[in-house]
Amino acid sequence: MELLLKLGLFLVLLALGYWRGRRNERLHLRWLAEEEKRLTDVLIFASHYPPPGAAGLQRMDPVLVSGSVVVAADFFRMLVASLRKVIGGNYAAHERLLERARRHATVKLKQHAQAQGLRMVFNVRYTTARISDPRAGEAMQVEVLAWGTGFVPACGTVAQSRVHHQPGTHITTHDGFDLLKNPVSRWWVIGWFAGLAYIFGELLTDSLWLHSWRYLHGAPWQGFAVAAVVLAALLAHNGRRNQLPWSIGIPLSVLTVPLLVGLFYFAGLRVNGNFALAWQRDAAPTLYEVRANFEMHPLEPGMPVWQLDPESAYRETILRPGQRQPILVVRGPLGFYQYDVQPLRERYRQWHMSRQKEKADK
Repeated sequence: MELLLKLGLFLVLLALGYWRGRRNERLHLRWLAEEEKRLTDVLIFASHYPPPGAAGLQRMDPVLVSGSVVVAADFFRMLVASLRKVIGGNYAAHERLLERARRHATVKLKQHAQAQGLRMVFNVRYTTARISDPRAGEAMQVEVLAWGTGFVPACGTVAQSRVHHQPGTHITTHDGFDLLKNPVSRWWVIGWFAGLAYIFGELLTDSLWLHSWRYLHGAPWQGFAVAAVVLAALLAHNGRRNQLPWSIGIPLSVLTVPLLVGLFYFAGLRVNGNFALAWQRDAAPTLYEVRANFEMHPLEPGMPVWQLDPESAYRETILRPGQRQPILVVRGPLGFYQYDVQPLRERYRQWHMSRQKEKADK
């Protein structure tokens, strides 16, 4: 069953990766088609110079025009590429990636030329550089640079040229970083608040569920902490790869670690308990006898011995050594035992109501 769950999770993530990558590719191709249609009046040529006599007797100034873009492959295409290494054949996914990068660089080249008032660009060249590290498991990332030479009418000195002269000097200023503009930080913050809402929801609705689970031998806090630190570090690394500055990524990671620990605590109880009940549909409460120090000893073989949570307020009032209490104890696919605290709550509620009735009678 565990193997089927892992296989199902892998297939779901694989399908999600394919859908997301395909959607992004279609949106990119649609944007490229629109921009190429808008820039049809800007012509590019591979020849070094304009044809003789194209400019007449007017002197022309050369202008460097360029455009660059970085495009990355998704992990689904990485999986397809790894399969290609086994069965052989062309890397069609990577070929489409390079084609999109080349078209995008050409669009940026034309946009630069249009901003300079140019209608033709000559001596257009392309160069491609791989900027990812495959040994580190990074997805394929390529940068394509397109450059060429445009010509504008010469007008006097360089200071009089509308292309080469930049009057005055100024200090470059940078706008403050906006969390909601960067896609990584935006979804990070949304996920953080969603996780916080889930934790508060578990705390507020715990008594309303059919089963209120507790860890039998205490929560594995160390494992939760290690998993939270690793996941927060991966999020920070992914943010850095998407232009998220460390000044933002580190505080977000620090805030994410305790949140993830809380999520693991409640989600572990919920997932482990639900799967355990789904597999053991005939699970019934086990009769436990209270011993010294509130140790719970099962009267049925094969069930674990455990100690009632010392912070439980109702244990001091309703349980005494020698008493017996049926409690539902299950072990789910995550490997730990947990018990349902609802019977103890009901017993405490009855005890409290009896005390209130005794006081009213007096």
